Amino acid sequence: MNTCLLEMGLEEVPAQMIQPAAEQLRQCALQFCKNHQLGEVQVRSFSTPRRLALVLENLPDQQPNRTKELKGPPLVIAQTPEGEWTKAAEGFARKHGIDLDAAEIRKIGGKAYLFVSRNVAGQSTGSLLKDNAPNWLQQLSFPKNMRWGSYRTRLIRPVRWLVFLWNGTVLPLSVENVQSSRETRGHRFLCETPVALNHAKEYEAALEQAHVVADPDKRKQRILDQIRELEGVQGFRVETEVELLDEVTNLVEWPTALVGEFDERFLELPPEALVTSMAVHQRYFPVYDARQSNLLLNRFVTVRNGDERSLTTVQQGNERVLRARLSDAQFFFNEDRKHAPEYFLAKGGQAVFFQGRGSQQDRGFRIQQLTERIAEQLDFSPEQRQQASRIAELCKFDLQTQMVYEFPELQGVMGGHYARLLEEPEVVCRGIREHYLPGYAGDALPQNLQTVPVALADRLDQLAVAFSLGMIPSGSADPFALRRAAQGVMQLLLGLQLELCSQDLVAAAVEVLTKQQNPDLETVKLHQQLAGFLLQRQRWQLREQGLAHDVVEAVLKGEQTQPLWQLRMAQYLESVQSQPSFKLQVEAVLRAVNLSQKNPLPPEFAVNPERFAHKAEHALHVVVAALPDHITSPESFMETLAQLEVPITRFFTEILVMDENPETRHNRLGLCQWISAWSLQHLDLRELVFPGE
Repeated sequence: MNTCLLEMGLEEVPAQMIQPAAEQLRQCALQFCKNHQLGEVQVRSFSTPRRLALVLENLPDQQPNRTKELKGPPLVIAQTPEGEWTKAAEGFARKHGIDLDAAEIRKIGGKAYLFVSRNVAGQSTGSLLKDNAPNWLQQLSFPKNMRWGSYRTRLIRPVRWLVFLWNGTVLPLSVENVQSSRETRGHRFLCETPVALNHAKEYEAALEQAHVVADPDKRKQRILDQIRELEGVQGFRVETEVELLDEVTNLVEWPTALVGEFDERFLELPPEALVTSMAVHQRYFPVYDARQSNLLLNRFVTVRNGDERSLTTVQQGNERVLRARLSDAQFFFNEDRKHAPEYFLAKGGQAVFFQGRGSQQDRGFRIQQLTERIAEQLDFSPEQRQQASRIAELCKFDLQTQMVYEFPELQGVMGGHYARLLEEPEVVCRGIREHYLPGYAGDALPQNLQTVPVALADRLDQLAVAFSLGMIPSGSADPFALRRAAQGVMQLLLGLQLELCSQDLVAAAVEVLTKQQNPDLETVKLHQQLAGFLLQRQRWQLREQGLAHDVVEAVLKGEQTQPLWQLRMAQYLESVQSQPSFKLQVEAVLRAVNLSQKNPLPPEFAVNPERFAHKAEHALHVVVAALPDHITSPESFMETLAQLEVPITRFFTEILVMDENPETRHNRLGLCQWISAWSLQHLDLRELVFPGE
């Protein structure tokens, strides 16, 4: 069996782009092996900041021989009525080098076609790789592809070298002016000369000798091992957050972990400010007391891209950089503490939220008004309403602080700290921080109930403002994260089991915005667009929970707009959908619904019991007249549905609804319309698909 190596050397690629690119390359190779029937080929991916590489092992000498079926012209064109081959058939045979005597006649869609089979010899794997590998590199997609110099190739960074080996033989490959060879590159500073590879199998070991750990998983494990060793020696605990560890792994080729320190006075800063300065801005790992898990120490772990030489110098350099950043943070923190929240709220009056929709201060007023309305819908006590209103009033004040201006990641976090220093109630301090939750699908939800109306109001106002300005997401473009905001609304309503109607929330958001900013807004259109957008997110949310498409459509196309009710109804529908009795109940109701839809009456039409001539009409009217206007649970809806089955079936069995007498006909259709309106008020049973249909 054979081994192939493909390596593309580049200038340093941004860390977050390396693994997606490496996976793209691996998928190209896997698809290539599948398409060409090369068997169980092992495809290994390697990547560092300066290279993307593949090693394909267990490659056969050539792909297997195969039979290829060729579809020719229709038989009416390929043969004359006398059975002679036409020029069309002869041209087909000549083009593919086959004998028409071996042709077969097959029918496709009732039409006869000419078919022939041709034996195709397998190509050598090396030649297939030579022809296909250039496409793999050309198909690489980065978030920011660029052109370099006068070349047409678009990549994230310039290509510096190429290695393309079939066992020990160099295969030809070029990217602009760079030609493939057997020479790779080691560490930029620890191995200054090119590394010649005699065989593709040598790749990983040869780079190890050249101070490059090419396998990202092994590189990550080496970093973890070094950190654990430092923990054992130093007696502290290092927080190795997954995303940071992955980023650091893709920043180095030869990792060496070391410990640094900073002045203890900086521990007066909020822990989040310290962690952000270290982890987000400097890619350092925060260090905690081993006995008190949440107690930050004035130390950090960083990973250099090099060996253990001059570690003291490297340590001092990193300490100097962090000291400058923490000094700035401490200055901003102290300056912010000189002012009350009202000072920053007033500053928000000079900060535009959206052009044409007021300032951040205006937005704060809207959030507060909307919060009070939602709190009322949630039946908050007077104390809870007051707390929710205070959270809403202060939830955005920290956006104008110097600390958040320098560290945007700390919005909400710093507001909570500043409020706590000013002795605001703890529920308010936590609410300022938690109203940003959830930040993404699957994120935590606010713990305090008083925070919930603020979190909803924040997102609803953002959506209403954006939609009023025509900033509606289209395709994959969503620069203002409106889908995430709408998704957050649904996560709050469903995750916290809030019995709130999305239509009511939208109406409140539109009304508050209109009154403050523009009484001339097209409120009806805005309401429809925003409600439809939330409905799409609700559809996505229900499908994500594994609910069937037909069930989701049934509940969403009803007139009920409470997401929690829709979720519970959808779950209940799935549990009873396979029951024969439920299918009979639905079919009975649908007879009335379908007949009503085909023969509509004015909405105000009233059934007149005095015109009933049959007992079946009276029996159905008794049940229909008792239909509850408000269904509190899916179970009660199903109970009512079951009560309708027998009288509806009897009604259609014993009576001709479409009577010749218009008054009689309309009266009977009125019963059907009554049933239809009640049914559609809750869900659209027409969308349901039963097993076997």
